[in-house]
Amino acid sequence: MEMLIQGKFGDHNLILYTDITILAYIYTNYSIRSLESLNEIVLILPHYQSAEDVRSNLKSSGIDVDKCKREGSIIVVESKKGCYSLTDEFVGVMIMTKMLLRRANKLGKTGVTVISDMGLFFHLNKIEDLIKYETGISSSIYDKKVKVLCSYKKTDIEGLSEYQKKDLLNHHNKIICT
Repeated sequence: MEMLIQGKFGDHNLILYTDITILAYIYTNYSIRSLESLNEIVLILPHYQSAEDVRSNLKSSGIDVDKCKREGSIIVVESKKGCYSLTDEFVGVMIMTKMLLRRANKLGKTGVTVISDMGLFFHLNKIEDLIKYETGISSSIYDKKVKVLCSYKKTDIEGLSEYQKKDLLNHHNKIICT
């Protein structure tokens, strides 16, 4: 957890998790730390959990989700809505992230952290879009006040070819196995 908290803006890290409860622990505890000391906007893009389940997990950990929503401190959006247009065209997450960076600036926040469950791409069998997403993120955030934590379920990664795994891993600063 400390490795994630101490990450720098411009970081693009991969979290490999074995169980959804581990991912819930990560986004919940990261959100708590952000509210307490990091002063960031946290964007959570779930796939294997609904946005409502994420909000419920945050609430049960003591976070006032309604207040955070009003203040714009924590935003929870289904990953499909964050990455695809209404016509199912891949748009990536940077459009939303750039809007949140403007909001962060207005609110005096230090930046934006995106915690994205990448299961959507496997569920939709959109591996080409996944590679496009991962390839574009690092070059899009290196000079911005953004951290991206791409979360992968271990069983999803195991379904990739060795070439795809290598390509995917090469686009991240750090790989964190839980």
